[in-house]
Amino acid sequence: MILALGILITACLLDGCSRQQRPSFSSGYDREELTELLCVCERIYDSSDLGGFKTPDPTEFTHVYRSPVSPLINRFDIWKSEDGRGVFAFRGTILDTAGLSFSLNFYALMVAAEGQVKVSDSFVFQYKLASLPGATVHLGCLLGLATLSNSLLDQVQRQYADGSKDFYIIGHSQGAGLAYYATAWLRYLQKKGKLPEEIRFKTYAIAAPKAGNMLFAYDYENITSGGWSFSVQNVIDWVPYIPLSFERTEDFPVVGPFTHIRSFLKDATFPPGPDFERGYAFYSKTVPVYLDTITSLIHRFVHPRIARALPGYEEPATIPSSYFERIGITVPLVPDPAYYRKFPNDQEQFSVWENHSVYPYYVLVKGE
Repeated sequence: MILALGILITACLLDGCSRQQRPSFSSGYDREELTELLCVCERIYDSSDLGGFKTPDPTEFTHVYRSPVSPLINRFDIWKSEDGRGVFAFRGTILDTAGLSFSLNFYALMVAAEGQVKVSDSFVFQYKLASLPGATVHLGCLLGLATLSNSLLDQVQRQYADGSKDFYIIGHSQGAGLAYYATAWLRYLQKKGKLPEEIRFKTYAIAAPKAGNMLFAYDYENITSGGWSFSVQNVIDWVPYIPLSFERTEDFPVVGPFTHIRSFLKDATFPPGPDFERGYAFYSKTVPVYLDTITSLIHRFVHPRIARALPGYEEPATIPSSYFERIGITVPLVPDPAYYRKFPNDQEQFSVWENHSVYPYYVLVKGE
């Protein structure tokens, strides 16, 4: 007993027992883990995209792979730790001369969360991102996943064959939308038996835009339940507010008040007033007009860029909806006075990316 105690004390002195050892890979939000992953996240970009890296070099992970750049200017990196944990990191929007990276964002049409899309003359992407009927996703982000899907699946299989079975999935901005979709796609491949069940995925979506409707959010949160996916948002970042969202009566559950709205209001002792019909008709017409207008603009200014980048691409059936919701367990990052000294949030010193780039997220998570 005395000998064993002496060995334990010696081991503690050598390893530093003053530090609380955290599990190498487990569910739940972990601030220290995320701080390290944000250093990886910034390096998804080229240094020139950001005017230089501002976070320190990662200490736990080493860069091992960079995917080819897709026709829509997407790519992902793989980093690995000494104990075999892997990180799949998806790049966000960049400035490219053809405007393709932003075109993916602006291609904000909705399509079913399960189906297929003809990406090119040689590739049809069959996908399942949700199982709930009525779940819909952002078409631009779906194409971003589609154009990376073969490389992504190949690398998951290669890394697993190399002995890794625990993977973080991270992404920033547009890359966070891709992280959602990659997570859902890979998890449904597991359910189909096309990937081993013992592979574990843990996702951090950083500065994520809204990427699907309520039913997609429900489905995603169900398949990642137990603390395996987090949406980390700076509360003064503008990107999580987009795309613009409008609800139609058709976006509500089938059993609801809009089927018989007049009788519903009477039962609720709020009988329709004299202007009810005019107001309800105005609402019912306004949203479809908006949707028709935005769809027309997308087809006029965005679709041609996508089609030029993807010869043979055929747009799948779209859903006349713009009902985008935030997704996943949200970790709100609330700035304090120290943050505002670094980032004044002042329109006179206006920078669109000031509260959105990776570095302010690092500052908020680390608590600098």
